Amino acid sequence: IAGWYDATSTLISFSRASECPLEEVENFQQVLVRLVSVLSALCMSELQSLEDTLTPRALRFQFEVLDVEDLDPECHAVFVNAPHKVEAVFQMIQSLVVDAHRSGVLSIAPPLLTRSFQELGLALTTFHEAKMIACEPLPSAYVLITSIILVLQAVCVPFMVADFATGLVGSFIFAFIGTFLVWFVNMFADTLDNPFRKEANTLDLSTAQHDLNEYLILMLENAGRPSPRLVRRSHVPSR
Repeated sequence: IAGWYDATSTLISFSRASECPLEEVENFQQVLVRLVSVLSALCMSELQSLEDTLTPRALRFQFEVLDVEDLDPECHAVFVNAPHKVEAVFQMIQSLVVDAHRSGVLSIAPPLLTRSFQELGLALTTFHEAKMIACEPLPSAYVLITSIILVLQAVCVPFMVADFATGLVGSFIFAFIGTFLVWFVNMFADTLDNPFRKEANTLDLSTAQHDLNEYLILMLENAGRPSPRLVRRSHVPSR
């Protein structure tokens, strides 16, 4: 989320220096924000292993997106038909930036514009690292050995506790608590194997996507505002 926001904020800030007509600058900003919202939603869908219902007539994403219907049909075709949707939309954003630089909408110096590409690339790298965590299962040998240890613990602990506890009730309570805690920790660790799943109850991706959309809308609202300036001249800030 932070990577997409940082790159988008940088590009919109760079577009303030453009001498092109205001309509062209606003069109670039509007398209960029919508593509970033779609890109983030697609990333989260892949991390949660969810299938978006995308057809030429209806684009139904699992996560909230910003007015994707306003984009042209060619973009919709990419959303529907691309085998690797995240990478396809990422390439669309980079192409949009290059075209904007060629047309003068992004008239910033190329060495400064390179920073935006670095931020986008870093965000995509972070996504692929997260995807490795989400999609790669635990080694089968680890799962097998862990299951054997848990079963042996559940079978052996009651006999071991019976030698130290006095009475049937005490033996049952200590054996049950010990076995339950070990199995509970194992089940909790299993949910953390993919922290992006809904069942994990660890990361609320829907809220994160909603927050990103709010940030993007606020970014557009502030894009045309004048830069901050002092009301009164002062060399040293007053305490």
